[in-house]
Amino acid sequence: MTEAEAKAPDAPVSLVEGAQLVFLDLNKLRFFKHGVTPRLTIQEDRSYLKVSVLRAFPLSAPNRFFSVRDGANKEVGMIIDPTELSDENLELVREELARRYLVPAVQRILTAKERFGTVDWEMETDRGVRKLTTRNLRENVQRPAPGRIILSDVDGNRYDIRNIDELDLNSQQLLFQHL
Repeated sequence: MTEAEAKAPDAPVSLVEGAQLVFLDLNKLRFFKHGVTPRLTIQEDRSYLKVSVLRAFPLSAPNRFFSVRDGANKEVGMIIDPTELSDENLELVREELARRYLVPAVQRILTAKERFGTVDWEMETDRGVRKLTTRNLRENVQRPAPGRIILSDVDGNRYDIRNIDELDLNSQQLLFQHL
């Protein structure tokens, strides 16, 4: 518990306190699952009934710098080098990351139909054919690199078009028609 929390647990956290990074001692961590929910116990400190693990730098350093967050999405701390975790902890962290960052790669766009401000897509991905709906494409299209597009559907799922130039001509036309 931080000094500020001990003084006034319900008081708002200042920007300075909120901006302080906590680096987790990997020897004191124990990740485990209750059903499908990841949990964390920090030895001689506290336990979290629900945690999530996010990549702090998903594009530039996908295998380092993981943010561990509690059920309220408040950062518990950072894992700098996850390879220093125990084998059991590392496996659970990798499972959580694989679940969180499951992003099918689009290979072909089969159909795209606009209706009532949304676009219904049917795409062939590396995980099979998927049907999805997007809304407000200005807010739900990311361009992480030239020629690469990530579409987010209405359910928050993401679909990665890794290289627009590698799509067939029909797929490119359908994509540009709706972007």
